[in-house]
Amino acid sequence: MPLNSFKIVMDQKFAPEYFVTIFRFLRLKDLHSCLLVNKYWAICAVPILWEAPFKINDSFTPSPKVIQTYLVFIPDETFFELGYSKRIGLSIAKPPSFDYPSFLKEFSYDRFLNLAIANNCCKDIIVELLKIFAINDTKLRRFNTYDYLFDQHLECQDQIAPLVLPYFSECNLIFSSLTYLECIYQWPMQKVKLFNAIAQKCHSIKTLKVSVWHEDEGKVLANLISSQKHLKKFFLINSNNFASFPIQALVDQKHSLNSVTFEDMHNNHDLSETKFFNYSICDLNSDAVDVLSQCTNITKIKFKHCEGLNSPLFLPIISTFSNLISLEYSYGTHKIYDATTPIKLLSGLIKKSCNTLKRISLEWHSLDYLDITQLIKAITQRTINLEYLKIPVYTLEQLVLIHQAFNQLKKLEVH
Repeated sequence: MPLNSFKIVMDQKFAPEYFVTIFRFLRLKDLHSCLLVNKYWAICAVPILWEAPFKINDSFTPSPKVIQTYLVFIPDETFFELGYSKRIGLSIAKPPSFDYPSFLKEFSYDRFLNLAIANNCCKDIIVELLKIFAINDTKLRRFNTYDYLFDQHLECQDQIAPLVLPYFSECNLIFSSLTYLECIYQWPMQKVKLFNAIAQKCHSIKTLKVSVWHEDEGKVLANLISSQKHLKKFFLINSNNFASFPIQALVDQKHSLNSVTFEDMHNNHDLSETKFFNYSICDLNSDAVDVLSQCTNITKIKFKHCEGLNSPLFLPIISTFSNLISLEYSYGTHKIYDATTPIKLLSGLIKKSCNTLKRISLEWHSLDYLDITQLIKAITQRTINLEYLKIPVYTLEQLVLIHQAFNQLKKLEVH
């Protein structure tokens, strides 16, 4: 059978949804090749290619043509009204073949902003682009705002970012299907309107990653958390004492929440690489810790670069988390030492979940000898289903204890 005939027969036999399913397994370059086969294949491939043009991934650099294509949807008169002598972006010989804005599912605010500025978009044009997304019935699955900035436009972004963000409140329908929200390490600007806009229209967030620096933001974020139906994963990153507000709101998610992460809450200037960083230890109030203790379905807990965990305030969670599958704690590097390792907290969590833990990852570097023999005994003598263990070792006795007890481990790392 000739190749063209084979393609026609295949097109007729398979419904569009089957092509979409198949195409989602293809690599990006192969997906681009599908555009050249025929119109039918292009119709299936284009929406997938345009779901995540900003790609929330540090290794991916978006094409300038992404913004240029979106600019096509702004009328000529809008450019003239805003002081442009001519429209910017791609030249328009005919209307676009596809409704590209409607395909957008993953939105990285920082990369969007960088590309817009690189294409000579002023603040007002950027706001018009947001309106285009709303007009074209864009429904986001993921929204990310994070200070992953490109150096050539850094100063410009610092000025424009706080001015544009509040306009999302006028386009809040784009958040109605949101399942993933990340708003961390942010510029020193208010996010109250953004959180309010999302809370009003979105009730399906499954994963939430946030930084909290201000009281009003903490309270609004608490309202956003309470408005969700089934929050599963919560990440609190680089936050101060106002984070107690959203933590307390987790009481409304205690039946669905199964994973919590605390990250980058410390006073060590050598550990920070971001431009805007709030130096503060993990400083929750007793009400927030009490709410954490009520979230009994949590199976994964992670602490990374956090100080203050050795406070007695956190000990009540030991008696609650009895179903942990994964426990992770890390602080510093081989040149940055951990002076406040919460041995009592870690030992207590391990003992309480000894029947369910499958993964324990403990990584820190201390300047002086730290007696963790009891911690190692808690691991070796109590855990029965452990498959992965990473832990620092200070003495030969500790190393012997580990090797004698864990023949069933799939992976062991000592350092």
